[in-house]
Amino acid sequence: MTQLNNIVHTALLLAGTVAAGGCKTFPASMDEYSAGFKQPEPPLVKSEFTTSFVQHKWNENVSHIAAGFITNSASKGVVHVDLAFDGSLASSVFNYANVTDEGLVDNTVTTLLPNSTTLDVWQDYVNPNFPIFPEDILVQSDAVFSGLVDKKFLTYPVAAWSIMYQGVIPTTVYVDNTGMLVGYDYFSPGLRTRVITEFFNTKATA
Repeated sequence: MTQLNNIVHTALLLAGTVAAGGCKTFPASMDEYSAGFKQPEPPLVKSEFTTSFVQHKWNENVSHIAAGFITNSASKGVVHVDLAFDGSLASSVFNYANVTDEGLVDNTVTTLLPNSTTLDVWQDYVNPNFPIFPEDILVQSDAVFSGLVDKKFLTYPVAAWSIMYQGVIPTTVYVDNTGMLVGYDYFSPGLRTRVITEFFNTKATA
């Protein structure tokens, strides 16, 4: 299992805030209550990056919190997630080069359960909690600007963009002024599930 040492690093960073060096402020025309406001064009985003994250998924039957490390590689069609949850460690690989007609993604999960010395390996097609972010995801999705917002682990405002992920899932993507993603939220109508995901310690890799 790779990069699981980053899970420990994640836990240490959760106690503080992380600022992005060189992150510029947004123009006044993006202030929703400015007289000069104008709907901005959706930006391109950095599609090759690594990030620490914390995620909370809940509905009436479940409340699940995980923290860990994500590698997003649109060029390879892969999202690799190492995470810790409920005393377990897992490494999850989403292969976006292998997607069904219904939009389900090939997912392989290797899990080490508490008090176990044996790795459990599972593979199937899933609706992923961890979408892939190609450079033009906001442009191709006809994203709508949803305002400038503050995020929990950042010291500066970021832009919120609303899309319908895969054409069916209401999703908000948060992007700073350098094109770096800093998190996403979504709502899955089927099971009335809400998922919020915060990024921090994010680095572009290309």
